Amino acid sequence: MAVLAARRRLAALACAAAAAFAPPACRGPADPAAETVRSLVRDANHRDAGKIAAALASGFQGSGGMGRNDLDAELRRLFAAYASVDVSVSGLAIERFPDFDLARFEASFHGSARKIGGLEALLPSSARYRFEIRLARDGERRLVTQAVWEEIPE
Repeated sequence: MAVLAARRRLAALACAAAAAFAPPACRGPADPAAETVRSLVRDANHRDAGKIAAALASGFQGSGGMGRNDLDAELRRLFAAYASVDVSVSGLAIERFPDFDLARFEASFHGSARKIGGLEALLPSSARYRFEIRLARDGERRLVTQAVWEEIPE
């Protein structure tokens, strides 16, 4: 019985992996909320604060009272301080509500700080965060209206 259960779990894992890495045309219609999260990750990896800000609603509210312009400015400073950035997401779960979608996930950050005046000694090379973002429907796309995040101690 245990062997059968283990095989079912492996089959489910293989199926999930195949779906995640299949070409987009094979996956069926894209989920707009999941695609927004994937786009935010791609934009972070390209250190493109402007594209991330474009995915935020004008009334965006973030942790600590951070608004859209505040987050844009903070990301521009961070991306300027790092020579490379690698962000990945795990555990993405999306709940649907009549007026919005709620995405929860963990994000792992790895980066190489620029070697300017000891900057690399001040900036962390890795961190993990737990996110909850609220996505408003804007036609076929989603805009981030709220984001709450907290660092996960390593």
